Amino acid sequence: MIKPSKTFYITTPIIIILLLASFLNTENKQPTTNPQQTTNPQQTTKNQDITITITTPPNNITNKNSNDKTNSTQPSNENKLQVGINYLSKYHLYSSEYTNDAILERDFSKFNRDGINIINLSLYWYRLEGNTKGSYNGTLPDGSIYGDTFLANVKHIITIANQYDIKVMITFQTLWGEDSTWCTPDYVIDPVSGNNIGLAIVRSTEMKQAFVNMIKHTTSYLANTPGIWAWAILNEPWYWGRNATEHDFVTNNRQTQKENFLTLFQELSNIIKTQDGRLVTIRFCNVKPYYDEYGTPALKNIFREDWEFDNRLFNSTDFISFSAYLPDEQLLIPLWKNMTTTNINTSHEHNKTIGISEIGCDNNDSNIQAACIQESIQFYQTLPVGFCLAWYWQSDNTTPDTFGYGGLGYNLCADTKTGDARSAYNVLIASITQFLT
Repeated sequence: MIKPSKTFYITTPIIIILLLASFLNTENKQPTTNPQQTTNPQQTTKNQDITITITTPPNNITNKNSNDKTNSTQPSNENKLQVGINYLSKYHLYSSEYTNDAILERDFSKFNRDGINIINLSLYWYRLEGNTKGSYNGTLPDGSIYGDTFLANVKHIITIANQYDIKVMITFQTLWGEDSTWCTPDYVIDPVSGNNIGLAIVRSTEMKQAFVNMIKHTTSYLANTPGIWAWAILNEPWYWGRNATEHDFVTNNRQTQKENFLTLFQELSNIIKTQDGRLVTIRFCNVKPYYDEYGTPALKNIFREDWEFDNRLFNSTDFISFSAYLPDEQLLIPLWKNMTTTNINTSHEHNKTIGISEIGCDNNDSNIQAACIQESIQFYQTLPVGFCLAWYWQSDNTTPDTFGYGGLGYNLCADTKTGDARSAYNVLIASITQFLT
């Protein structure tokens, strides 16, 4: 198979409604292309950084490492359930060449006025490391940046957000199968398939160590940056079955991908706790719709089947996050809700707060999108959910009919020229009022 150029856009659906219970502060992806420059308007007065504390029952989750003096623990109002946004940028650059300060201040001032005080920034591997192992600064063949130059952009976004009392979750936005080639450095080769895919990090000791080294470098660069409230150390880890007959890879030591993933969870969590000390989560797959061999719509409870509620998973995280979208097939929704309830309640029984890191609807009809988000919010209100993040907001793409353009797909921004919102965004805002009353 010919490897796709990283200048092409790859889609992977994700949306997130944020209902952050008691966090006080708080794929359709795109590839790269050559950028251009814009302006840096004046910034507003900077506010002090505030620590996030999750107090959703049954326990309060706080920063276990109090070395970060910018995030000292403060009590949360237990009745506040915030909403947040996955904040995307053109070509995943977070660069002033596209996402300039005028756009940032327009968006963040809007979020602040509307009561949104949490966003997520997604960092893809190919933006953090080049096509040569250990290369942490430079340009890719298409001329776009990676490494420390990119991380300087990220730090700038965090700084501007913090000025508007908006706290940032940093996600290492991992992908795993054939959909991951566009965002995985060229040197990363899976020894099982021979392909350039993310699953290499749980099938190759060498590739795992390369990924760990990249995480260490990134965390070191961003450590103690005011405005970060949490780190999502992996996005949607999923290994396509639990045994060899279900496509699992078994090493010479008889270790399965599940074991390799669980070891990785623990190692990455320790890195974050040692280098930065703030909250750690993993954005897990929840329940996946698919069509069985007879073409009948069906559901797979990925979280339960893949991880079996293993204690090591819970011990590696301060809170559990789920990408949890309502299925398109209406007949599947009752079963999907039952499975999702099981995942959330069982995680809750392990003394963890639960967040929904992605909800949304891939639809150009704003009324359908809004109705989907409203149903999602109403469902999560019945469960011990601490927050929901909507997938996604992007307002820096002015090229019609391309990913990230206003009013299309998952995007909650209606018009990227004005920053106006679609009705689904207004549903989020209405939920803030509802939860605070």
